[in-house]
Amino acid sequence: MNSRPTWWEELRVDIPFADQPAIYILTLAVLVFFARAFGDQKSNLPELNPRKAFEFTDRRRVSEFFPRSAALLAEGRSRFGNKLYKAYCDWGEVIVLSPQHIEELRSDARLSFLVPASDDTHGYIPGFDAFSLDDKLAKIVTKYLTNALTKLTAPISQEATFAMRSVLTDSPEWHVMSPKEDLVRVVSQMSTRIFMGEELCRNEEWTRASGDYTITAFKATDEVRAWPRLLRPIVHWAMPVCQDLRRQLVKANDALEPHIKKRNAIKAAALAKGQPSPFDDLVEWWETEYGPSDEHARHQLTLTVVAIHTTSDLLQQTMIDIAMDPEILGPLREEVITVLGSQGLKKTALYNLKLMDSVIKESQRMKPALLGLWSRQALADVELSDGFVIKKGQRVLGEGTHMWNSEFWKDADKFDGYRFLRLREAAEGESHEDSKTAHLVSTSSRHLGFGHGIHACPGRFFAANEIKIALCHILLKYDWKLPDGFQPKATTFGMSIIPDPATKFLIRRRKEELDLDSLEC
Repeated sequence: MNSRPTWWEELRVDIPFADQPAIYILTLAVLVFFARAFGDQKSNLPELNPRKAFEFTDRRRVSEFFPRSAALLAEGRSRFGNKLYKAYCDWGEVIVLSPQHIEELRSDARLSFLVPASDDTHGYIPGFDAFSLDDKLAKIVTKYLTNALTKLTAPISQEATFAMRSVLTDSPEWHVMSPKEDLVRVVSQMSTRIFMGEELCRNEEWTRASGDYTITAFKATDEVRAWPRLLRPIVHWAMPVCQDLRRQLVKANDALEPHIKKRNAIKAAALAKGQPSPFDDLVEWWETEYGPSDEHARHQLTLTVVAIHTTSDLLQQTMIDIAMDPEILGPLREEVITVLGSQGLKKTALYNLKLMDSVIKESQRMKPALLGLWSRQALADVELSDGFVIKKGQRVLGEGTHMWNSEFWKDADKFDGYRFLRLREAAEGESHEDSKTAHLVSTSSRHLGFGHGIHACPGRFFAANEIKIALCHILLKYDWKLPDGFQPKATTFGMSIIPDPATKFLIRRRKEELDLDSLEC
């Protein structure tokens, strides 16, 4: 039996100095040392976590930031107030902005979202293809997906019924549910119905392959980020998690390829007969906008890791918060029965689920997907109103700890499902700032759950409708609760906010008061 080649033997054909790997890595290490030790450190900004005397690398600062990121950034805001300051984190050196600065810069096109996002998620490394970001997919989401929301309610709801029957089951007995895995499956199936059609969303091979890739991708992203930036293009080859990621990428491509071939044949046959394409999904929208592509697998995986992961994360947190505040469960169910019973399951009805909208937004305030919610890199020098100049190439960060600060929100450390409903009702009919920002899909510098400004999440309108539809089904069809005595606690790891991995629900089927599948959409 032939032994499997080592990672270096597989790599050596592509890398210069491969015959002398130790020399290559040592050279890079020396370059990193001198770049860090003697780079330009001049700045008139205070530093949150500066280097110590005779400290020539940033290893300590990064390793200390990973487990204490939220506490450190909250400390920074307490120490420096609304002033700018510098911090060193797993994203490198950043200038930390106050909410006032975020508001000032929200529409400045000289600050790029894509450049730092692709770098932070290592889109340049083989296997991390789903994180190789550009603005084309965002344009598809904005131009086609958002404009199609009215006609998407029915298929999303239909797939919610199918997915929940399969994943959550129809058992009337209490049984254990793992929200991290189960809700990803449900949301993935609902989303893929829209992105790629009914056949693929129920394809077990694709669901399993894309799900495995997503879980490994986020783990690999964090592990690679722990290494110095200049070493990342090399060390990933030796990391088992990155090797797993590349294998899973191949499996995902293999699972999707037959579907794409079949689809292309169906479309070609229709066009040959003078008929329009029978498809109306992400692939069709892409080809309408940009022409044929051989990267549909990457597009689907990008949506999986960016959209499906964050949507299922917010759905999970909302269910946790409802379980920990069971008094709100009855009013939520009553709202669904009243609104949908009279208006059907339409886009306009989803808009009128005002308490649900408030609960989801409050859950997002308490536990957003990221701590670094507003990350940008300057493409040119940017002068602020106070005269400070953000230099070309510098990173700026709007972090989210102020969303838990009572200077911005009353009783900010407490979950209040009615918080945004009260703001919305008080502001209705008035030209008040809260009338613009109390809705789930609205953004502001006070609530950065979906970002803010010209680079706010383009898929938030779809995500909001999808979560509401999922919650309508869950609220009416299921009872759920946390195990006795268990209180989930999210943790921060660098800029990531991670749900408690030990979270489980006890769930059972109930008799719904309203048949959602029979409603007009």
